[in-house]
Amino acid sequence: MKISRVFDVLVFFMAVLTFSMPFVTFAQQNSIVVEAMGDAETDANKDVNKPLWFGTGCLISGLVFLPLPGWYSCLLPPAGLAGTYFYQPNPPAGRFIGKSAEYVDAYISTYKSKRGSVQAQWASAGCLSTGVITGVAIFAVGVGIGIGAVAALEE
Repeated sequence: MKISRVFDVLVFFMAVLTFSMPFVTFAQQNSIVVEAMGDAETDANKDVNKPLWFGTGCLISGLVFLPLPGWYSCLLPPAGLAGTYFYQPNPPAGRFIGKSAEYVDAYISTYKSKRGSVQAQWASAGCLSTGVITGVAIFAVGVGIGIGAVAALEE
């Protein structure tokens, strides 16, 4: 009886050890993926040339003034801003030396997504700021013309 009980306890512990091993492996893989995602987001923020993408957004907003038939010129800025998101270059290969395949896969997918997002944010900021500046300039010219017309009528 006593031997059977010890045997049962040992079998139970062996079963627990056997079936808990995959969970430990998954936990290690998840920590690798989390580390890769954090590194990729940091590197993507560093690698984006923010003034370049802000300037790109400023130029994209000027596409509204292209002389296209109908209202097609109004479609160019949204298409340009979408293009800034979908341009997602690969990260430098030197960052993957000595890294596992899971790390590389998670890093590349996160890097591309974050980089496209940051590029689109800066291009959108440039596009909006140029739109505001253009609106204020048009308003100022209109006010100036109105003041000039009133002055001409008073003479």
